[in-house]
Amino acid sequence: MPVAILLAAGASHRMGRDKMVLPWRGGTVLGCAVSAFRECDEVIVVTRPGFVPPPDVTGVRFVVNPDPSEGMASSLRCGVLAAPDADAWLLGLGDMPDLTPVLVRTVRDAFAGGIVVPVFEGRRGHPVMFGARYREALLTVRADVGAREIVRSNAADVVQVTVSDPAILRDLDTPEDLRR
Repeated sequence: MPVAILLAAGASHRMGRDKMVLPWRGGTVLGCAVSAFRECDEVIVVTRPGFVPPPDVTGVRFVVNPDPSEGMASSLRCGVLAAPDADAWLLGLGDMPDLTPVLVRTVRDAFAGGIVVPVFEGRRGHPVMFGARYREALLTVRADVGAREIVRSNAADVVQVTVSDPAILRDLDTPEDLRR
């Protein structure tokens, strides 16, 4: 089973407040996101310095990204470095609280050593799974594009899994996203 890495070190500028601790369906945004990944070998949540975890997020390992202003790629590197011996990493976003264990399991079950990307109505989403052979590539990702370039440059290794749930596309960035 893979190690899950949830990226949660962003500054929440567009939300205007820390979105990870906002209430969501009986818990918090981050707590709901984490719950979808509980079947993984380990769940690592990459946060920014000073982050205080909400009480509904337990049983995970928190890793602090010392420079989250560098963007999503720096958090991704922190997560991979925290689990260097993993057979695979399942990358998720802490602001996607509608993901379900079924969606995560669907991605995980399609894994054959390469890259797995869920797709809803032709659009790629999260979580994305990377096999261990992409470790060095994940550690060299720069800027705020995450691992998209790795997926793009290794198209022959990508398994696209069609899912029927648009939750793979929904993250919370603005107050309007919360209201929807």
